[in-house]
Amino acid sequence: MAQVSIGQVENLEDLMRGLESIREGLESACQEQISAAEKLCEVAGEEAQTSEDMLEQATQAEQEAQQQFQSAQQQVQTAQSSLSSAQSALSSCEASGSYDEDGNYEPPDCSSEEADVTEAEVALEEAEAGLEEAQEALEKATEDRQTMEQRVELAKQALSMAEQALEQAQQECTQRMQQVENSIEAGKARLASAQQALEAYLATNPSAAQFHKLLHWQPEKGKPITPDVLRDRMNLSSDQQRLLQEYLYDRNGSYRNMVDRYRSQWNSAKGDVERNMINRNARIHISGEYAEQMARYALAPLGGKIDTQGRTYVGDNGRYTKTDLIVSDLRVPVILGRGEKMGAPVGGSMAFEVKCGKASYLYSQKDHMIFQAEGHKQADAHCTLCSRDIHDLSPEEEKELRDALREAGSPLVGMLPAKNEIDKSCLEAIHQDEETD
Repeated sequence: MAQVSIGQVENLEDLMRGLESIREGLESACQEQISAAEKLCEVAGEEAQTSEDMLEQATQAEQEAQQQFQSAQQQVQTAQSSLSSAQSALSSCEASGSYDEDGNYEPPDCSSEEADVTEAEVALEEAEAGLEEAQEALEKATEDRQTMEQRVELAKQALSMAEQALEQAQQECTQRMQQVENSIEAGKARLASAQQALEAYLATNPSAAQFHKLLHWQPEKGKPITPDVLRDRMNLSSDQQRLLQEYLYDRNGSYRNMVDRYRSQWNSAKGDVERNMINRNARIHISGEYAEQMARYALAPLGGKIDTQGRTYVGDNGRYTKTDLIVSDLRVPVILGRGEKMGAPVGGSMAFEVKCGKASYLYSQKDHMIFQAEGHKQADAHCTLCSRDIHDLSPEEEKELRDALREAGSPLVGMLPAKNEIDKSCLEAIHQDEETD
């Protein structure tokens, strides 16, 4: 077993990238939250100042209304005094009548006094009406001032809450950013230590170093990739296949779950019959997935994007086929082999069906592979990658199968290891330290 796991080191690298992404996202979210809180404080502050100004205006208006009310009261008092004086003058006038020589009573001429009384009564009515209006205006001004006092109080409360929210947002963001920074620093230290251990391990383990190089291989810009290059990338030694098994176990959750399930079944199996059944199922399910992953990691560096199990609908009856691998945005030209649609340019795409099985199985899958070829035609280059068991067919059967797939538009290319080699690697991953059958 490898002393250092390449996959686990890459998991740490992914974790660090994830933490960096979290930090960027958190920083952006904090900036937005703080900015929103600051804006709220600004709006609340403006409202508080506006309310203070309006209260000052309302207070001044109330004072002016109070003065108007007091003036109206004085006018009523003055009018009442004038009326009282006019009435008194009229009474005196009326009491000043006299008798003539014949003894007839002669009333006084009080028309002027009567006019004064009438004028004073009108003046009093007007003053009282003015007082009533002034009182109503004062009451309205007082009500407005009280309303503005309430508004100022509410505005102050809103400002206080906004300031508290801003302070809380700043504190929370500071704490969370610090937590993320601490995690990043701890992660960096752990990653640096793991990378050093990995480098030391690769320096003393040529097979692991070669596998690491295969994983991180980058094609030479502008240089076409030939079939020999692709074949070499899929022609893994038994040690490199073991390392790929460990790598997939560390890096691929679904593959790990599949291996764990079979390991659990193997460890709890009772007798050879159950174990043989487990081995048989593993050869069917894990080996196929493992072969696809082998092709995936061999081909992924060629393009900027790789898709797995993409659906292509065939005909109008809702039938569809899944394409195992689609490599797009190619970085270099790729030649899969001779013939039409066996080459793709820079920026182009390639589609692959992956078939892993012994010769008889590959031959039996002819019709199915022809149907699956329909899902490949959207790519610039396409083929069916199969295990080298294709060469174990009779010359006639091999030619028949190759001709059928070439005519269907997805020529057979036997670049993957033999089915027995793939099965052996998968069973060793399940049995771990035990010998495989």
